[in-house]
Amino acid sequence: MNKKSWILVVVAVALGAIYIIHFSSWFKPKALLIAHNERFGHVNFTLGDPYRLTSIKVVSVSALESNKYALPAWELKSDSNSVPIKLFSYGERIRGMKPIVSNARPEPLVPGETYRLFIDTGSLKAQHDFSLPTNDIAPNRGRPTY
Repeated sequence: MNKKSWILVVVAVALGAIYIIHFSSWFKPKALLIAHNERFGHVNFTLGDPYRLTSIKVVSVSALESNKYALPAWELKSDSNSVPIKLFSYGERIRGMKPIVSNARPEPLVPGETYRLFIDTGSLKAQHDFSLPTNDIAPNRGRPTY
């Protein structure tokens, strides 16, 4: 190969590397996305992809502001190898995970109070704030008045 061919090969490899670095997700850190919704008194959490969780903890934000080591309302740890999950509800039993304190039950959530969900997968950690809506719905909302 002559000098011109080598230069073209080097330019092609450099352009390929630039493309991979800037336009692919190979070198970008993976993000743990969390969303929540509340239906029929249950809070459901959705993750972007299925993950093997190593710990879940829900703590009141007001308790966290006054005490860095506030007691959680709900906390689970993986005892061995949890199953990959994408959706779970507050207080739900998750296969492969156990409460930190044996036979502990999750505390009821207070409407209007803000809580923080902490999730750990071993390699990824994330947190998400949520609250239950208050029950300030008018008694005749959605119904005609006569």
